[in-house]
Amino acid sequence: MDADSEMLDIWNRYYVCSEEEAEARLAQRRQARAEARAIRLRELEKQARENDEQLDRHYDSSSEPVRPVRTSREGRTSSFVSSSSFSSSRRSSEDSTEALDGRDFRHQLQEVEESFRKAMISNAQLDNERTALAYHVDTLKDDMEEMAENYLQVQRDFREKARALDQLIRDFRKLKEENAFLEESLKQRDELIEDHGLVLVGAAELLNGDGDSSSAGSSSRSSPEKLVLVPKAQAAKAALVSQEAAQLLDQAGDGSLDVRLKRFAQEKQELQDEINRLRLDLSEEREKVARMEQISLVHGPQTNGPEMRLMEVQREANKQVDDYKYKLRKAEQENMTLQSSVARLETQVSRFKTTMEEAEKLEDELKADKRKLQREHREALARIEELETANKHLQKRIDKLKSARNALK
Repeated sequence: MDADSEMLDIWNRYYVCSEEEAEARLAQRRQARAEARAIRLRELEKQARENDEQLDRHYDSSSEPVRPVRTSREGRTSSFVSSSSFSSSRRSSEDSTEALDGRDFRHQLQEVEESFRKAMISNAQLDNERTALAYHVDTLKDDMEEMAENYLQVQRDFREKARALDQLIRDFRKLKEENAFLEESLKQRDELIEDHGLVLVGAAELLNGDGDSSSAGSSSRSSPEKLVLVPKAQAAKAALVSQEAAQLLDQAGDGSLDVRLKRFAQEKQELQDEINRLRLDLSEEREKVARMEQISLVHGPQTNGPEMRLMEVQREANKQVDDYKYKLRKAEQENMTLQSSVARLETQVSRFKTTMEEAEKLEDELKADKRKLQREHREALARIEELETANKHLQKRIDKLKSARNALK
Protein backbone atom coordinates (compact mmCIF):
# COMPACT_ATOMS: atom_id res chain seq x y z
CA MET A 1 0.00 0.00 0.00
CA ASP A 2 2.89 2.43 0.81
CA ALA A 3 4.57 1.68 -2.53
CA ASP A 4 1.28 2.25 -4.36
CA SER A 5 0.72 5.55 -2.57
CA GLU A 6 4.29 6.69 -3.38
CA MET A 7 3.82 5.75 -7.04
CA LEU A 8 0.50 7.61 -7.10
CA ASP A 9 2.14 10.70 -5.56
CA ILE A 10 4.95 10.57 -8.16
CA TRP A 11 2.44 10.23 -11.00
CA ASN A 12 0.34 13.06 -9.58
CA ARG A 13 3.37 15.38 -9.36
CA TYR A 14 4.37 14.42 -12.89
CA TYR A 15 0.89 15.07 -14.23
CA VAL A 16 0.65 18.40 -12.40
CA CYS A 17 4.03 19.55 -13.78
CA SER A 18 3.15 18.43 -17.30
CA GLU A 19 -0.25 20.14 -17.07
CA GLU A 20 1.32 23.40 -15.89
CA GLU A 21 3.93 23.29 -18.66
CA ALA A 22 1.27 22.49 -21.27
CA GLU A 23 -0.93 25.32 -20.04
CA ALA A 24 2.01 27.75 -20.10
CA ARG A 25 2.96 26.72 -23.66
CA LEU A 26 -0.68 26.95 -24.73
CA ALA A 27 -1.00 30.44 -23.22
CA GLN A 28 2.18 31.58 -24.99
CA ARG A 29 0.96 30.18 -28.33
CA ARG A 30 -2.43 31.79 -27.83
CA GLN A 31 -0.85 35.18 -27.04
CA ALA A 32 1.52 34.94 -30.01
CA ARG A 33 -1.32 34.03 -32.35
CA ALA A 34 -3.44 36.89 -31.04
CA GLU A 35 -0.58 39.33 -31.65
CA ALA A 36 0.06 37.87 -35.11
CA ARG A 37 -3.65 38.09 -35.91
CA ALA A 38 -3.76 41.76 -34.85
CA ILE A 39 -0.64 42.54 -36.92
CA ARG A 40 -2.11 40.68 -39.90
CA LEU A 41 -5.36 42.62 -39.63
CA ARG A 42 -3.47 45.92 -39.49
CA GLU A 43 -1.42 44.92 -42.53
CA LEU A 44 -4.55 43.88 -44.41
CA GLU A 45 -6.24 47.19 -43.59
CA LYS A 46 -3.12 49.07 -44.68
CA GLN A 47 -2.92 47.09 -47.93
CA ALA A 48 -6.62 47.70 -48.58
CA ARG A 49 -6.14 51.46 -48.08
CA GLU A 50 -3.07 51.46 -50.30
CA ASN A 51 -4.91 49.53 -53.00
CA ASP A 52 -7.84 51.95 -52.84
CA GLU A 53 -5.51 54.94 -53.03
CA GLN A 54 -3.55 53.38 -55.90
CA LEU A 55 -6.79 52.57 -57.73
CA ASP A 56 -7.96 56.18 -57.30
CA ARG A 57 -4.61 57.52 -58.51
CA HIS A 58 -4.62 55.23 -61.54
CA TYR A 59 -8.18 56.17 -62.35
CA ASP A 60 -7.43 59.90 -62.05
CA SER A 61 -4.22 59.62 -64.06
CA SER A 62 -5.92 57.57 -66.76
CA SER A 63 -9.03 59.76 -67.07
CA GLU A 64 -7.51 63.25 -66.84
CA PRO A 65 -5.10 63.21 -69.88
CA VAL A 66 -7.84 62.10 -72.23
CA ARG A 67 -9.71 65.38 -72.10
CA PRO A 68 -6.89 67.69 -73.19
CA VAL A 69 -5.88 65.27 -75.88
CA ARG A 70 -9.43 65.19 -77.07
CA THR A 71 -9.71 69.00 -76.99
CA SER A 72 -6.40 69.38 -78.73
CA ARG A 73 -7.50 66.85 -81.22
CA GLU A 74 -10.78 68.70 -81.66
CA GLY A 75 -8.97 72.05 -81.96
CA ARG A 76 -6.55 70.50 -84.35
CA THR A 77 -9.37 68.98 -86.39
CA SER A 78 -11.22 72.28 -86.34
CA SER A 79 -8.10 74.07 -87.51
CA PHE A 80 -7.61 71.43 -90.11
CA VAL A 81 -11.22 71.77 -91.16
CA SER A 82 -10.90 75.56 -91.33
CA SER A 83 -7.75 75.34 -93.34
CA SER A 84 -9.01 72.49 -95.49
CA SER A 85 -10.83 74.87 -97.70
CA PHE A 86 -7.53 76.41 -98.61
CA SER A 87 -5.41 73.26 -98.87
CA SER A 88 -5.18 70.61 -101.51
CA SER A 89 -7.09 67.31 -101.70
CA ARG A 90 -4.08 65.32 -100.48
CA ARG A 91 -3.89 67.43 -97.34
CA SER A 92 -7.60 66.94 -96.60
CA SER A 93 -7.24 63.16 -96.90
CA GLU A 94 -4.36 63.18 -94.37
CA ASP A 95 -6.47 65.20 -91.91
CA SER A 96 -9.36 62.77 -92.16
CA THR A 97 -6.94 59.87 -91.56
CA GLU A 98 -5.54 61.56 -88.42
CA ALA A 99 -9.09 62.17 -87.11
CA LEU A 100 -9.91 58.49 -87.56
CA ASP A 101 -6.69 57.51 -85.74
CA GLY A 102 -7.60 59.81 -82.82
CA ARG A 103 -11.02 58.24 -82.47
CA ASP A 104 -9.52 54.72 -82.54
CA PHE A 105 -7.01 55.73 -79.91
CA ARG A 106 -9.76 57.08 -77.66
CA HIS A 107 -11.75 53.87 -78.06
CA GLN A 108 -8.71 51.76 -77.25
CA LEU A 109 -7.92 53.97 -74.26
CA GLN A 110 -11.46 53.57 -72.94
CA GLU A 111 -11.25 49.79 -73.39
CA VAL A 112 -7.94 49.71 -71.55
CA GLU A 113 -9.41 51.81 -68.72
CA GLU A 114 -12.42 49.51 -68.52
CA SER A 115 -10.26 46.38 -68.42
CA PHE A 116 -7.99 48.00 -65.81
CA ARG A 117 -11.02 48.90 -63.72
CA LYS A 118 -12.32 45.33 -63.97
CA ALA A 119 -8.91 43.96 -63.06
CA MET A 120 -8.72 46.24 -60.02
CA ILE A 121 -12.23 45.23 -58.96
CA SER A 122 -11.40 41.53 -59.32
CA ASN A 123 -8.14 42.12 -57.46
CA ALA A 124 -10.05 43.81 -54.63
CA GLN A 125 -12.55 40.95 -54.56
CA LEU A 126 -9.73 38.41 -54.43
CA ASP A 127 -8.09 40.40 -51.67
CA ASN A 128 -11.37 40.43 -49.73
CA GLU A 129 -11.77 36.69 -50.25
CA ARG A 130 -8.20 36.15 -49.08
CA THR A 131 -8.90 38.25 -45.97
CA ALA A 132 -12.10 36.28 -45.29
CA LEU A 133 -10.26 32.99 -45.72
CA ALA A 134 -7.49 34.17 -43.41
CA TYR A 135 -10.11 35.16 -40.83
CA HIS A 136 -11.78 31.77 -41.26
CA VAL A 137 -8.42 30.04 -40.75
CA ASP A 138 -7.84 32.09 -37.59
CA THR A 139 -11.31 31.13 -36.36
CA LEU A 140 -10.56 27.47 -37.02
CA LYS A 141 -7.27 27.85 -35.15
CA ASP A 142 -9.14 29.38 -32.20
CA ASP A 143 -11.63 26.52 -32.29
CA MET A 144 -8.79 24.03 -32.39
CA GLU A 145 -7.12 25.74 -29.41
CA GLU A 146 -10.41 25.66 -27.53
CA MET A 147 -10.80 21.98 -28.35
CA ALA A 148 -7.25 21.37 -27.20
CA GLU A 149 -8.08 23.12 -23.92
CA ASN A 150 -11.24 21.04 -23.59
CA TYR A 151 -9.20 17.92 -24.33
CA LEU A 152 -6.70 18.85 -21.62
CA GLN A 153 -9.56 19.54 -19.21
CA VAL A 154 -11.12 16.18 -20.07
CA GLN A 155 -7.77 14.50 -19.47
CA ARG A 156 -7.46 16.25 -16.09
CA ASP A 157 -11.00 15.19 -15.17
CA PHE A 158 -10.21 11.66 -16.30
CA ARG A 159 -7.08 11.55 -14.15
CA GLU A 160 -9.01 12.92 -11.17
CA LYS A 161 -11.74 10.32 -11.66
CA ALA A 162 -9.09 7.63 -12.05
CA ARG A 163 -7.49 8.72 -8.78
CA ALA A 164 -10.91 8.78 -7.12
CA LEU A 165 -11.59 5.31 -8.50
CA ASP A 166 -8.27 4.06 -7.13
CA GLN A 167 -9.17 5.55 -3.75
CA LEU A 168 -12.57 3.86 -3.88
CA ILE A 169 -10.93 0.57 -4.80
CA ARG A 170 -8.55 0.90 -1.83
CA ASP A 171 -11.46 1.76 0.47
CA PHE A 172 -13.39 -1.21 -0.90
CA ARG A 173 -10.44 -3.50 -0.21
CA LYS A 174 -10.14 -2.08 3.28
CA LEU A 175 -13.85 -2.62 3.94
CA LYS A 176 -13.56 -6.11 2.51
CA GLU A 177 -10.73 -6.87 4.93
CA GLU A 178 -12.79 -5.43 7.81
CA ASN A 179 -15.74 -7.56 6.71
CA ALA A 180 -13.55 -10.66 6.68
CA PHE A 181 -12.24 -9.71 10.13
CA LEU A 182 -15.78 -9.30 11.45
CA GLU A 183 -16.83 -12.63 9.94
CA GLU A 184 -13.86 -14.29 11.61
CA SER A 185 -14.81 -12.58 14.89
CA LEU A 186 -18.36 -13.88 14.56
CA LYS A 187 -17.00 -17.35 13.87
CA GLN A 188 -14.81 -17.21 16.97
CA ARG A 189 -17.78 -15.95 18.99
CA ASP A 190 -19.84 -18.92 17.78
CA GLU A 191 -17.04 -21.28 18.76
CA LEU A 192 -16.82 -19.69 22.22
CA ILE A 193 -20.57 -20.03 22.65
CA GLU A 194 -20.37 -23.69 21.67
CA ASP A 195 -17.39 -24.32 23.96
CA HIS A 196 -19.12 -22.79 26.99
CA GLY A 197 -22.37 -24.61 26.29
CA LEU A 198 -24.43 -21.44 26.10
CA VAL A 199 -27.72 -21.03 24.30
CA LEU A 200 -28.75 -18.14 22.06
CA VAL A 201 -32.35 -17.33 22.91
CA GLY A 202 -33.97 -15.43 20.07
CA ALA A 203 -37.16 -13.47 19.83
CA ALA A 204 -39.04 -16.17 17.92
CA GLU A 205 -37.64 -19.50 19.18
CA LEU A 206 -35.25 -21.08 21.69
CA LEU A 207 -32.00 -21.90 19.91
CA ASN A 208 -30.63 -24.99 21.67
CA GLY A 209 -30.66 -28.78 21.50
CA ASP A 210 -34.08 -30.23 22.26
CA GLY A 211 -33.41 -33.49 23.98
CA ASP A 212 -29.71 -33.60 24.68
CA SER A 213 -29.43 -30.36 26.62
CA SER A 214 -32.50 -30.99 28.82
CA SER A 215 -31.68 -34.57 29.84
CA ALA A 216 -30.43 -35.12 33.37
CA GLY A 217 -27.46 -37.34 32.50
CA SER A 218 -25.95 -35.27 29.72
CA SER A 219 -23.26 -32.65 30.28
CA SER A 220 -23.27 -29.06 29.06
CA ARG A 221 -20.94 -29.92 26.15
CA SER A 222 -22.75 -33.01 24.93
CA SER A 223 -24.91 -31.00 22.52
CA PRO A 224 -23.03 -28.00 21.04
CA GLU A 225 -25.29 -25.08 20.24
CA LYS A 226 -25.61 -23.73 16.71
CA LEU A 227 -26.31 -20.09 15.99
CA VAL A 228 -29.35 -19.34 13.90
CA LEU A 229 -30.10 -16.00 12.28
CA VAL A 230 -32.85 -14.13 14.08
CA PRO A 231 -35.16 -11.66 12.27
CA LYS A 232 -33.72 -8.15 12.28
CA ALA A 233 -36.80 -6.58 13.84
CA GLN A 234 -36.43 -8.95 16.81
CA ALA A 235 -32.63 -9.24 16.91
CA ALA A 236 -32.34 -6.80 19.82
CA LYS A 237 -34.33 -9.23 21.99
CA ALA A 238 -31.91 -12.12 21.55
CA ALA A 239 -29.66 -13.16 24.42
CA LEU A 240 -27.12 -15.79 25.45
CA VAL A 241 -28.12 -17.81 28.51
CA SER A 242 -26.86 -20.89 30.29
CA GLN A 243 -28.37 -24.35 30.02
CA GLU A 244 -30.22 -24.03 33.35
CA ALA A 245 -31.69 -20.69 32.36
CA ALA A 246 -32.63 -22.13 28.99
CA GLN A 247 -34.43 -25.00 30.72
CA LEU A 248 -36.32 -22.54 32.90
CA LEU A 249 -37.27 -20.50 29.85
CA ASP A 250 -38.32 -23.68 28.09
CA GLN A 251 -40.60 -24.52 31.02
CA ALA A 252 -42.14 -21.06 30.71
CA GLY A 253 -43.63 -22.03 27.35
CA ASP A 254 -43.45 -20.50 23.90
CA GLY A 255 -43.06 -16.85 23.05
CA SER A 256 -40.44 -14.16 23.07
CA LEU A 257 -37.93 -13.60 25.82
CA ASP A 258 -39.86 -10.65 27.22
CA VAL A 259 -43.07 -12.70 27.29
CA ARG A 260 -41.34 -15.50 29.19
CA LEU A 261 -39.83 -13.07 31.68
CA LYS A 262 -43.27 -11.55 32.20
CA ARG A 263 -44.61 -15.04 32.88
CA PHE A 264 -41.88 -15.57 35.48
CA ALA A 265 -42.76 -12.26 37.10
CA GLN A 266 -46.45 -13.19 37.10
CA GLU A 267 -45.70 -16.60 38.67
CA LYS A 268 -43.52 -14.87 41.22
CA GLN A 269 -46.35 -12.54 42.13
CA GLU A 270 -48.78 -15.45 42.39
CA LEU A 271 -46.39 -17.35 44.64
CA GLN A 272 -45.92 -14.26 46.77
CA ASP A 273 -49.68 -13.92 47.12
CA GLU A 274 -49.96 -17.60 48.04
CA ILE A 275 -47.21 -17.20 50.64
CA ASN A 276 -49.04 -14.25 52.17
CA ARG A 277 -52.26 -16.24 52.20
CA LEU A 278 -50.50 -19.21 53.84
CA ARG A 279 -49.02 -16.90 56.44
CA LEU A 280 -52.49 -15.60 57.23
CA ASP A 281 -53.80 -19.16 57.48
CA LEU A 282 -50.86 -20.07 59.70
CA SER A 283 -51.52 -17.15 62.00
CA GLU A 284 -55.19 -18.13 62.21
CA GLU A 285 -54.29 -21.75 63.00
CA ARG A 286 -51.85 -20.59 65.64
CA GLU A 287 -54.57 -18.52 67.21
CA LYS A 288 -56.88 -21.55 67.17
CA VAL A 289 -54.19 -23.72 68.76
CA ALA A 290 -53.58 -21.08 71.40
CA ARG A 291 -57.28 -20.96 72.23
CA MET A 292 -57.43 -24.77 72.38
CA GLU A 293 -54.46 -24.83 74.73
CA GLN A 294 -56.14 -22.27 76.93
CA ILE A 295 -59.33 -24.35 76.99
CA SER A 296 -57.38 -27.52 77.85
CA LEU A 297 -55.60 -25.71 80.65
CA VAL A 298 -58.87 -24.41 82.06
CA HIS A 299 -60.75 -27.74 82.03
CA GLY A 300 -57.82 -29.96 82.90
CA PRO A 301 -56.66 -33.20 81.28
CA GLN A 302 -59.87 -35.05 80.52
CA THR A 303 -60.19 -37.73 77.94
CA ASN A 304 -63.93 -38.25 77.84
CA GLY A 305 -66.50 -36.80 75.53
CA PRO A 306 -65.84 -33.38 74.00
CA GLU A 307 -62.33 -33.13 75.44
CA MET A 308 -61.23 -36.12 73.37
CA ARG A 309 -62.62 -34.55 70.25
CA LEU A 310 -60.90 -31.31 71.14
CA MET A 311 -57.56 -33.08 71.43
CA GLU A 312 -58.08 -34.72 68.07
CA VAL A 313 -58.92 -31.35 66.53
CA GLN A 314 -55.76 -29.95 68.10
CA ARG A 315 -53.65 -32.75 66.65
CA GLU A 316 -55.18 -32.21 63.22
CA ALA A 317 -54.54 -28.50 63.54
CA ASN A 318 -50.92 -29.11 64.49
CA LYS A 319 -50.52 -31.43 61.55
CA GLN A 320 -51.96 -28.81 59.19
CA VAL A 321 -49.70 -26.18 60.72
CA ASP A 322 -46.68 -28.38 60.06
CA ASP A 323 -47.82 -28.92 56.47
CA TYR A 324 -48.32 -25.22 56.00
CA LYS A 325 -44.88 -24.51 57.44
CA TYR A 326 -43.31 -26.99 55.07
CA LYS A 327 -45.18 -25.53 52.10
CA LEU A 328 -44.20 -22.04 53.20
CA ARG A 329 -40.50 -22.94 53.38
CA LYS A 330 -40.72 -24.65 50.02
CA ALA A 331 -42.50 -21.68 48.46
CA GLU A 332 -39.94 -19.29 49.94
CA GLN A 333 -37.09 -21.38 48.51
CA GLU A 334 -38.75 -21.49 45.10
CA ASN A 335 -39.39 -17.76 45.28
CA MET A 336 -35.75 -17.07 46.10
CA THR A 337 -34.64 -19.37 43.28
CA LEU A 338 -36.96 -17.65 40.84
CA GLN A 339 -35.86 -14.21 42.00
CA SER A 340 -32.20 -15.08 41.53
CA SER A 341 -32.94 -16.62 38.12
CA VAL A 342 -34.96 -13.58 37.05
CA ALA A 343 -32.23 -11.19 38.23
CA ARG A 344 -29.55 -13.19 36.44
CA LEU A 345 -31.65 -13.39 33.28
CA GLU A 346 -32.40 -9.68 33.36
CA THR A 347 -28.70 -8.91 33.74
CA GLN A 348 -27.81 -11.21 30.86
CA VAL A 349 -30.62 -9.81 28.73
CA SER A 350 -29.51 -6.21 29.33
CA ARG A 351 -25.88 -7.09 28.59
CA PHE A 352 -26.66 -9.04 25.44
CA LYS A 353 -29.15 -6.42 24.28
CA THR A 354 -26.37 -3.86 24.46
CA THR A 355 -24.00 -6.18 22.59
CA MET A 356 -26.56 -6.96 19.90
CA GLU A 357 -27.47 -3.29 19.48
CA GLU A 358 -23.80 -2.39 19.02
CA ALA A 359 -23.34 -5.25 16.55
CA GLU A 360 -26.45 -4.20 14.63
CA LYS A 361 -25.32 -0.59 14.56
CA LEU A 362 -21.91 -1.65 13.25
CA GLU A 363 -23.55 -3.91 10.67
CA ASP A 364 -25.85 -1.10 9.50
CA GLU A 365 -22.89 1.27 9.21
CA LEU A 366 -20.93 -1.30 7.22
CA LYS A 367 -23.90 -1.92 4.94
CA ALA A 368 -24.40 1.82 4.43
CA ASP A 369 -20.68 2.26 3.63
CA LYS A 370 -20.86 -0.67 1.24
CA ARG A 371 -23.90 0.76 -0.55
CA LYS A 372 -22.27 4.17 -0.70
CA LEU A 373 -19.06 2.73 -2.15
CA GLN A 374 -21.00 0.69 -4.69
CA ARG A 375 -22.99 3.76 -5.73
CA GLU A 376 -19.82 5.86 -6.04
CA HIS A 377 -18.18 3.05 -7.98
CA ARG A 378 -21.10 2.94 -10.43
CA GLU A 379 -21.09 6.73 -10.76
CA ALA A 380 -17.34 6.72 -11.37
CA LEU A 381 -17.69 4.04 -14.06
CA ALA A 382 -20.50 6.00 -15.74
CA ARG A 383 -18.44 9.20 -15.58
CA ILE A 384 -15.44 7.40 -17.06
CA GLU A 385 -17.58 6.12 -19.92
CA GLU A 386 -18.92 9.62 -20.54
CA LEU A 387 -15.41 11.07 -20.49
CA GLU A 388 -14.17 8.40 -22.88
CA THR A 389 -17.07 9.14 -25.25
CA ALA A 390 -16.38 12.89 -25.05
CA ASN A 391 -12.68 12.20 -25.58
CA LYS A 392 -13.41 10.18 -28.72
CA HIS A 393 -15.77 12.89 -30.00
CA LEU A 394 -13.17 15.62 -29.39
CA GLN A 395 -10.48 13.50 -31.03
CA LYS A 396 -12.68 13.11 -34.11
CA ARG A 397 -13.28 16.85 -34.26
CA ILE A 398 -9.57 17.54 -33.89
CA ASP A 399 -8.84 15.09 -36.72
CA LYS A 400 -11.44 16.83 -38.89
CA LEU A 401 -9.91 20.23 -38.13
CA LYS A 402 -6.44 18.91 -38.90
CA SER A 403 -7.64 17.51 -42.22
CA ALA A 404 -9.41 20.81 -43.03
CA ARG A 405 -6.26 22.73 -42.14
CA ASN A 406 -4.14 20.46 -44.33
CA ALA A 407 -6.64 20.93 -47.16
CA LEU A 408 -6.42 24.73 -46.81
CA LYS A 409 -2.63 24.57 -46.91
